[in-house]
Parts: sequence; structure tokens; C-alpha cells
Amino acid sequence: MTGELTDLEKVVRRRGLVPFQHYKRRIVVSLEPGNILVMRLEGTRKTYRAPLSAVFISLCQWESYAKRREKGQKEKSSPLRR
Repeated sequence: MTGELTDLEKVVRRRGLVPFQHYKRRIVVSLEPGNILVMRLEGTRKTYRAPLSAVFISLCQWESYAKRREKGQKEKSSPLRR
């Protein structure tokens, strides 16, 4: 990435490119000052908020669990297993 990053001082809002599952609505994502991630379905008012730090921790945990599961699957399928 080139260039400088700016601090989050105002709301930044974007919507996804494809509809979400069977809802047939795109997801709208907002970043708010105070490091808050906000998500909702386009055309709805119900929002879901989480601190960026909590989202980051969850993503790290999901990746860790996936790697652990993958490693377990490899060990189970290994022909040299005792």
C-alpha cells in the first residue's frame, strides 16, 4: 500500500458488491469514530455494532481454529499414523 493513512474522524460507509445469501440485499459496512464497525443489510435499519478490536480478535481466533482443524484433519488422514 502506498500513501499515508488518515485517522478515522468521520463516518466512512460502503456497500458490498453482491447480495448476502438468501436476503437478496447487500451488506452496508460503516466505520465510525471511536473504532466502531457497523454492519446492516441495505434497506433496513437494524444495525450490528462492534469495536474494531473485538472484530480483530475474533478473526484471529477463527484463523487459529481453522489452522488447528486443518492440522487435525491432516494427522487423521496420514498413512503413517500409529
